[in-house]
Amino acid sequence: MQELIKLQNIPVEKIEQTYFITGEETFLMRRFIELLKLKIAPGAMEDFNLARFEGKAFSVDMLLESCETLPVMSEKKLVVLKNPWFLESKGAALDSRDEGKLKAYLNSPPDSTCLAVYCETKPDGRKGITKLLKKTSCSVEFQRLKESELKKWMSSECGKRGKTISAKALNALVDNIDYLSRNPSQSLYDISSEIEKMAAYMGTKKEVTEEEVKESSIYTFQNDVFQLIDSLSQKKTAETQVRFRQLMADGEPVMKIIAFLRNQFKTMLRVKELDQHGYTAAKMATKLKQHPFAVQKSLKYSKNFEERKLIELLNRFNQLDRRLKSGKMDAVASMELMMVEICKH
Repeated sequence: MQELIKLQNIPVEKIEQTYFITGEETFLMRRFIELLKLKIAPGAMEDFNLARFEGKAFSVDMLLESCETLPVMSEKKLVVLKNPWFLESKGAALDSRDEGKLKAYLNSPPDSTCLAVYCETKPDGRKGITKLLKKTSCSVEFQRLKESELKKWMSSECGKRGKTISAKALNALVDNIDYLSRNPSQSLYDISSEIEKMAAYMGTKKEVTEEEVKESSIYTFQNDVFQLIDSLSQKKTAETQVRFRQLMADGEPVMKIIAFLRNQFKTMLRVKELDQHGYTAAKMATKLKQHPFAVQKSLKYSKNFEERKLIELLNRFNQLDRRLKSGKMDAVASMELMMVEICKH
């Protein structure tokens, strides 16, 4: 994050001759490259002062010829080298001739070219070229963001879409994503898409509140199903039926609802057992390989059911699923009947 801010404030003539960009967060790497492009080869100048090379689709001679060609009507040109094969741990090594040429360039690069080398997978640190890049280049490493950095980034992403976000809404958004967990399944690309979707949902409204986060979140379906489970646990027959019908009115297939309920009762049974053994919600999430948000919800609602009741419900949903897949029962009618029976007993 800091590297992006620094680059924004650097004049073109102060931009380094060589950058070596690595790390886990490819979203920020690509932002860095785009910012370099905007500063060095904006607009129509891209055709003259920007060259891109990737993977195995180039030779060292082609790369160096581009690097040594003078820019057109500009102080610098930009050469982007993405995921070069000779830096991969399983990639072949450069032959001695090409390696010698590339090393000579890196030791004395021209002021007129900015060579940006970036690797979306970890480069092989044992290779001589990797070591030389680290020594002679401006090294930029983008690791996954910490919570405070993530909040600043999300607030900035909202701002780019003409929105402001309250502190409470920001906390809700962080809680509703899987980025900070030990085994995250989401990247900044996923979160950016969520913010884009939320901004579109809001229309002309400027301030993001908790309500917008809730209504536009990818976890809206989960929240709605948890509310259905809450109604079941309190034996509210009418409310349970209304929530079930609302899910279908929102376009959710009945088989998806049944499958999620079955899986949720299974998870609730597991977290109830883990809770009895002293596991925290965070440790449960790691052990079950689930998003902490879902585990916290499961833990909360599992307290409304005795263990034997969860086992009984899980068995009933398993039986219902098998019968429906055999085509012997109507899914909607069967589900509504079972919910009535659960609430009665």
